[in-house]
Amino acid sequence: MELAEPIRTAIVGNAGITTNLPSYLGSFTVFTRRPVPADALYPMIVISSGLQMGEADGLTDQRPMHVRDVIVYGSNEEAVNYRLVETLAESVKDLFHRLWRSITVPGWKVVEIVASGPAPAPTDDEQIVGRMVELAITLAKENV
Repeated sequence: MELAEPIRTAIVGNAGITTNLPSYLGSFTVFTRRPVPADALYPMIVISSGLQMGEADGLTDQRPMHVRDVIVYGSNEEAVNYRLVETLAESVKDLFHRLWRSITVPGWKVVEIVASGPAPAPTDDEQIVGRMVELAITLAKENV
């Protein structure tokens, strides 16, 4: 099942986040794959592909558990940019943490979303700052 697009849809639909993002090709700098386009501006948000998956089963349903990272990157040249990255990462966490209705996954019921972080994210150099929010998402589907 595809989770990156529903996560992206929720982020792009949140004006508190998008008002702080530059536009890119008619949308915002929210990407669902790497590498991101070289001409994309900061700050940007990158949603990881599947990191890990677990399974739990109910009496009459299956419950896959997925983990995705949502990373906010920005310029580290000025303190205001650094603080904006931290603010955006906190907003991402607040958008999803314990708010299972924040995303819709076709064919599945979202049972739980637990957001953790933000934590420092890896970057290529000291001119870029990153903050990572980890989303643990549990889905459910009735056994057929």
